[in-house]
Amino acid sequence: MPRNAHVTEKKRPRSGLDVAALSCICTSPYNRRVKRSRQASRDPSRDDCVAMARNCLSASLRRTERVVTRHYDGYLAESGLTAVQLPILAIIAATEEPTFRLLAEELDLDRSTLSRNLALLRGRRLVKIEASSGPKPGLIALTAKGKEALRLAHGCWREAQAALADSVSSPTLDEAIRVLKNLRRAMRSR
Repeated sequence: MPRNAHVTEKKRPRSGLDVAALSCICTSPYNRRVKRSRQASRDPSRDDCVAMARNCLSASLRRTERVVTRHYDGYLAESGLTAVQLPILAIIAATEEPTFRLLAEELDLDRSTLSRNLALLRGRRLVKIEASSGPKPGLIALTAKGKEALRLAHGCWREAQAALADSVSSPTLDEAIRVLKNLRRAMRSR
Protein backbone atom coordinates (compact mmCIF):
# COMPACT_ATOMS: atom_id res chain seq x y z
CA MET A 1 0.00 0.00 0.00
CA PRO A 2 1.50 3.38 -0.94
CA ARG A 3 2.40 5.97 1.64
CA ASN A 4 -0.52 8.17 2.54
CA ALA A 5 -2.86 6.00 0.48
CA HIS A 6 -5.83 7.74 2.02
CA VAL A 7 -4.60 11.04 0.55
CA THR A 8 -3.56 9.79 -2.86
CA GLU A 9 -6.54 7.52 -3.44
CA LYS A 10 -8.98 10.38 -2.89
CA LYS A 11 -7.01 12.70 -5.13
CA ARG A 12 -6.33 10.24 -7.96
CA PRO A 13 -7.69 11.49 -11.28
CA ARG A 14 -10.64 9.52 -12.62
CA SER A 15 -9.25 9.25 -16.10
CA GLY A 16 -5.81 9.16 -17.64
CA LEU A 17 -4.08 12.18 -19.07
CA ASP A 18 -5.21 12.76 -22.62
CA VAL A 19 -1.94 13.76 -24.25
CA ALA A 20 -3.51 13.61 -27.70
CA ALA A 21 -6.00 16.27 -26.61
CA LEU A 22 -3.18 18.43 -25.29
CA SER A 23 -1.10 17.91 -28.42
CA CYS A 24 -4.03 18.71 -30.71
CA ILE A 25 -5.59 21.48 -28.68
CA CYS A 26 -5.27 23.82 -31.64
CA THR A 27 -7.92 21.79 -33.48
CA SER A 28 -10.64 22.94 -31.07
CA PRO A 29 -13.13 25.31 -32.73
CA TYR A 30 -12.61 27.62 -29.75
CA ASN A 31 -8.94 28.06 -30.57
CA ARG A 32 -9.37 29.82 -33.90
CA ARG A 33 -7.17 32.80 -34.38
CA VAL A 34 -9.15 35.89 -33.57
CA LYS A 35 -8.37 39.52 -34.12
CA ARG A 36 -6.44 40.66 -31.08
CA SER A 37 -8.35 43.40 -29.38
CA ARG A 38 -8.67 44.46 -25.78
CA GLN A 39 -12.17 45.73 -26.43
CA ALA A 40 -14.91 43.15 -26.55
CA SER A 41 -17.50 43.64 -29.24
CA ARG A 42 -20.18 42.03 -27.08
CA ASP A 43 -20.66 40.31 -23.77
CA PRO A 44 -19.59 36.66 -23.95
CA SER A 45 -22.44 34.22 -24.36
CA ARG A 46 -23.01 31.29 -22.03
CA ASP A 47 -21.35 29.03 -24.64
CA ASP A 48 -18.37 31.40 -24.79
CA CYS A 49 -18.05 31.25 -21.00
CA VAL A 50 -18.28 27.45 -21.00
CA ALA A 51 -15.62 27.33 -23.72
CA MET A 52 -13.33 29.64 -21.72
CA ALA A 53 -13.76 27.54 -18.59
CA ARG A 54 -13.43 24.11 -20.20
CA ASN A 55 -11.18 24.60 -23.22
CA CYS A 56 -8.63 27.08 -21.93
CA LEU A 57 -5.19 25.49 -21.93
CA SER A 58 -4.06 27.67 -19.03
CA ALA A 59 -7.04 26.69 -16.86
CA SER A 60 -6.63 23.03 -17.77
CA LEU A 61 -2.92 23.08 -16.93
CA ARG A 62 -3.63 24.80 -13.60
CA ARG A 63 -6.31 22.24 -12.67
CA THR A 64 -3.96 19.41 -13.62
CA GLU A 65 -1.12 21.03 -11.70
CA ARG A 66 -3.23 21.22 -8.54
CA VAL A 67 -4.25 17.55 -8.77
CA VAL A 68 -0.70 16.38 -9.51
CA THR A 69 0.76 18.58 -6.75
CA ARG A 70 -1.65 17.07 -4.20
CA HIS A 71 -0.58 13.61 -5.39
CA TYR A 72 3.12 14.36 -4.89
CA ASP A 73 2.55 16.25 -1.63
CA GLY A 74 0.79 13.18 -0.23
CA TYR A 75 3.81 11.01 -0.92
CA LEU A 76 6.35 13.66 0.12
CA ALA A 77 4.67 14.49 3.45
CA GLU A 78 6.89 12.00 5.29
CA SER A 79 10.00 13.86 4.09
CA GLY A 80 8.74 17.25 5.26
CA LEU A 81 9.10 18.68 1.76
CA THR A 82 6.46 19.72 -0.72
CA ALA A 83 6.25 19.22 -4.47
CA VAL A 84 7.26 22.87 -4.86
CA GLN A 85 10.32 22.60 -2.58
CA LEU A 86 11.69 19.30 -3.87
CA PRO A 87 12.79 20.49 -7.35
CA ILE A 88 14.49 23.52 -5.78
CA LEU A 89 16.58 21.29 -3.52
CA ALA A 90 17.21 18.84 -6.38
CA ILE A 91 18.49 21.58 -8.73
CA ILE A 92 20.72 22.98 -5.98
CA ALA A 93 22.16 19.49 -5.38
CA ALA A 94 22.62 18.79 -9.09
CA THR A 95 24.36 22.08 -9.93
CA GLU A 96 28.04 22.75 -9.28
CA GLU A 97 27.67 26.43 -8.42
CA PRO A 98 23.97 27.23 -8.05
CA THR A 99 23.16 30.91 -8.10
CA PHE A 100 19.85 32.66 -7.66
CA ARG A 101 19.70 33.50 -11.37
CA LEU A 102 20.50 29.93 -12.46
CA LEU A 103 17.81 28.49 -10.17
CA ALA A 104 15.24 30.97 -11.46
CA GLU A 105 16.05 29.99 -15.05
CA GLU A 106 16.13 26.24 -14.42
CA LEU A 107 12.86 26.24 -12.50
CA ASP A 108 11.06 28.88 -14.60
CA LEU A 109 10.32 30.86 -11.45
CA ASP A 110 10.09 34.61 -11.12
CA ARG A 111 12.42 36.30 -8.62
CA SER A 112 9.81 36.88 -5.92
CA THR A 113 8.54 33.27 -5.98
CA LEU A 114 12.08 31.89 -5.81
CA SER A 115 13.04 34.35 -3.04
CA ARG A 116 10.00 33.36 -1.00
CA ASN A 117 10.71 29.63 -1.38
CA LEU A 118 14.43 30.01 -0.63
CA ALA A 119 13.57 32.03 2.49
CA LEU A 120 11.32 29.18 3.69
CA LEU A 121 14.03 26.59 2.98
CA ARG A 122 16.66 28.76 4.64
CA GLY A 123 14.40 29.25 7.67
CA ARG A 124 14.13 25.48 7.99
CA ARG A 125 17.95 25.30 7.71
CA LEU A 126 17.77 23.20 4.53
CA VAL A 127 19.77 25.65 2.41
CA LYS A 128 22.42 28.25 3.06
CA ILE A 129 23.08 31.29 0.93
CA GLU A 130 26.68 32.44 0.99
CA ALA A 131 27.39 36.12 1.32
CA SER A 132 28.51 37.88 -1.83
CA SER A 133 30.55 40.99 -2.40
CA GLY A 134 27.86 42.61 -4.55
CA PRO A 135 24.15 43.29 -4.22
CA LYS A 136 23.16 39.89 -5.60
CA PRO A 137 22.92 36.77 -3.40
CA GLY A 138 25.92 34.46 -3.37
CA LEU A 139 26.06 30.76 -4.08
CA ILE A 140 23.29 28.60 -2.69
CA ALA A 141 24.04 25.21 -1.12
CA LEU A 142 22.25 22.45 0.74
CA THR A 143 23.01 22.09 4.42
CA ALA A 144 23.50 18.67 6.01
CA LYS A 145 19.83 18.83 7.04
CA GLY A 146 18.88 19.73 3.45
CA LYS A 147 20.85 16.79 2.08
CA GLU A 148 19.09 14.45 4.51
CA ALA A 149 15.67 15.86 3.56
CA LEU A 150 16.50 15.39 -0.13
CA ARG A 151 17.67 11.81 0.51
CA LEU A 152 14.41 10.94 2.27
CA ALA A 153 12.31 12.80 -0.32
CA HIS A 154 14.00 10.93 -3.17
CA GLY A 155 12.45 7.61 -2.09
CA CYS A 156 9.06 9.28 -1.60
CA TRP A 157 9.32 10.94 -5.02
CA ARG A 158 10.13 7.62 -6.70
CA GLU A 159 6.99 6.08 -5.19
CA ALA A 160 4.87 9.07 -6.25
CA GLN A 161 6.31 8.94 -9.77
CA ALA A 162 5.66 5.18 -10.03
CA ALA A 163 2.09 5.56 -8.75
CA LEU A 164 1.43 8.29 -11.29
CA ALA A 165 2.93 6.16 -14.07
CA ASP A 166 0.64 3.31 -12.97
CA SER A 167 -2.47 5.51 -13.23
CA VAL A 168 -1.62 6.42 -16.83
CA SER A 169 0.51 4.29 -19.09
CA SER A 170 4.24 4.95 -18.83
CA PRO A 171 4.52 5.95 -22.51
CA THR A 172 1.62 8.38 -21.96
CA LEU A 173 3.45 9.93 -19.00
CA ASP A 174 6.66 10.23 -21.04
CA GLU A 175 4.70 11.79 -23.91
CA ALA A 176 2.99 14.24 -21.54
CA ILE A 177 6.36 15.35 -20.18
CA ARG A 178 7.65 15.79 -23.75
CA VAL A 179 4.59 17.82 -24.79
CA LEU A 180 4.87 20.05 -21.71
CA LYS A 181 8.60 20.66 -22.37
CA ASN A 182 7.80 21.61 -25.97
CA LEU A 183 5.05 23.94 -24.79
CA ARG A 184 7.40 25.65 -22.31
CA ARG A 185 10.05 26.03 -25.00
CA ALA A 186 7.53 27.50 -27.45
CA MET A 187 6.17 29.96 -24.88
CA ARG A 188 9.67 31.10 -23.85
CA SER A 189 10.54 31.92 -27.45
CA ARG A 190 7.54 34.23 -27.90
